Amino acid sequence: MTSGKITDLINQTNKFSYSFEVTPDVTVEEINNLKVKPVFFSVTWHAKNHKCENLDIAPLRMAKFLRSNQHHVLLHLTCDMLKKDYLDQVLALLQEQNICNLLVMLGEKYDAATSDFKSARELVAYIRASAGNYFCIGVAGSPDHTGEKLLNLKEKINSGADFILTQAFFESDVFNNFAKTCKEIGITVPIIPGVFLFENLKQLNGFINLCKVKVSQNLLEQVKIKEESSINGLEIVKKLLQDLIADNELKHFHFFTLNKLNIVSDFVKKL
Repeated sequence: MTSGKITDLINQTNKFSYSFEVTPDVTVEEINNLKVKPVFFSVTWHAKNHKCENLDIAPLRMAKFLRSNQHHVLLHLTCDMLKKDYLDQVLALLQEQNICNLLVMLGEKYDAATSDFKSARELVAYIRASAGNYFCIGVAGSPDHTGEKLLNLKEKINSGADFILTQAFFESDVFNNFAKTCKEIGITVPIIPGVFLFENLKQLNGFINLCKVKVSQNLLEQVKIKEESSINGLEIVKKLLQDLIADNELKHFHFFTLNKLNIVSDFVKKL
């Protein structure tokens, strides 16, 4: 099996392509029953669940299963509760398993007192220094970030990150402005847009509350009006992707599935 760095994988396609985020408790059956094959799966980390106690934890088990079944893997990794000796063991295990993609983040409700890493930038720099160019490292980017937060994102790139994966957004202008500003401040790495499918206003509001994303009142009103006209939210997301492809010549999109793999699979098959 080739290592399959994400920056190479997304550059090798000349047509629409996609990847899926799953949580570690997605079942083997759900993965095996998929009627589509994403370019890669990202696996979420959840340090407060497994507490970085050993290498027999759910995200590593899922990552190993996916890789052993010929899937490319993007493993999330957070600063939360992370010690250097444990990280060294994880990096060694990933190299043994031929897993070379990481998405580095600070972590939800991060507590500096329990970690050897004070920022995602520090974690990126440590991985790059200890493992050289083996890992393809991604960092999270919020399209609504400006000013100091964007400069912080650039520091992560300068510390060794290879690509940006955005939080979900729902209006093409939000991404267009983000990509334009990144370019203006010297960020030239690939930016992968994150996508969340919703069928109705209730699902959209649930995701907004769960992930703390910002959505304009105008969009919420549009969704409400379309819902009253029996227009499924999936049509709004489809139009978003079409606009992004037309405006930016984007080809690859990352879907936050919340493990609803059948819905996402049916969606991408129709595009």
